[in-house]
Amino acid sequence: MNIAFLFDADHDDFDGSYGIPIMKLILQSGIADSERNMRISIGDILTAQFVSNSQENSISYLKFVCEKTYSPINFDRLYIDKIRFDRTVFCWLFQNMDMILAEKIHSNLSICSGAYLGAMDVDFSNEFHLQFFRNSLIESYRIKGNKFSIFYSMNEVEEYKDSYVERLLKENGFIVSYEDLGARRTIFDKYNDIKHFQRIFMFKDYLISLPNLSCDLVDELIHSLEELHPKLFDIFAAMTKALQSADTKEEVAQAALSGRRFLEYFANYIFPPQKERFKGRKVGNSEYKNRLWAYVDKTLNELDGFEKEKLEFFGSRIDSLVNVFCSGLHSEISKEDLEDEFVNLVILISDIIALKPANMVKPYLAYEDEIYDMLREVLE
Repeated sequence: MNIAFLFDADHDDFDGSYGIPIMKLILQSGIADSERNMRISIGDILTAQFVSNSQENSISYLKFVCEKTYSPINFDRLYIDKIRFDRTVFCWLFQNMDMILAEKIHSNLSICSGAYLGAMDVDFSNEFHLQFFRNSLIESYRIKGNKFSIFYSMNEVEEYKDSYVERLLKENGFIVSYEDLGARRTIFDKYNDIKHFQRIFMFKDYLISLPNLSCDLVDELIHSLEELHPKLFDIFAAMTKALQSADTKEEVAQAALSGRRFLEYFANYIFPPQKERFKGRKVGNSEYKNRLWAYVDKTLNELDGFEKEKLEFFGSRIDSLVNVFCSGLHSEISKEDLEDEFVNLVILISDIIALKPANMVKPYLAYEDEIYDMLREVLE
């Protein structure tokens, strides 16, 4: 889930300066008590600014916007009576937080601060949530257990270094590093509109309806695939849509081909084609199955205690899925059986990602075409 923790920035506790005091409250609330990989965005919820720049600049419209903005879906821990439309609300938004940790942090913050306004889940397929909790906040940090990364963008690390924040993090027991956010959230990012997040919502909604796929597992998968390449959701969404609406054998077969297409793209992003063989196997453009094997082999060897049996286990699952998806046009697979294979695909991809999650963070990959286009325009 995406969880927003909200604070009254105008509260007397802060005496006009609220950024660091709120950060201290967050750091002491138990956010390190999870090994989930979470990105953090912070900032003011700019409802008043949004309304003042709109054609309908009125108190009634501001109240309407606030009501739509502070509208949880499944996790409602807001102290709604404390949220006033005429005061500044400051937010710490965590992407990919599970409900257990959210409950713990909420309980701790409720005890520690009178400025705390509560917590809510955020859905970026909601136009108000997208506007105020994603596109208007600054994606600033990553946390995984006691490891805390400070984001910088486009190689400008010196501009983002903050010795006070770094010291504050270390004083609270965090291991601090700096991480390039790449071209995410820049003019090159074309994956920030509501249609993209509606595709993700449709994908998630369908997956959690299938057996053996928990909401937490799906959230973790979405978080990782978005960091690898958001285009993967377009392919997954196409497969989901095709499978949901499939009524004939031909339509089921087309859904199976979407599964193959996903594996091809996934292989391209985690182990790009190369001319040289990998341990005797061809790993060119058409050998996407071999490249999936190669990625697992290479990654397992980077970890301690390589086990051949583990590689064979991953490899047999890869082979099985490739065979099912490739034979879709030539064999009679039922919609129910294909849904089972879709579950197997999701679990396999999740397991491959879990081998070394850091390998999935490719902050420039999705934006290369836009960057090259701009460079060509400048050079011309």
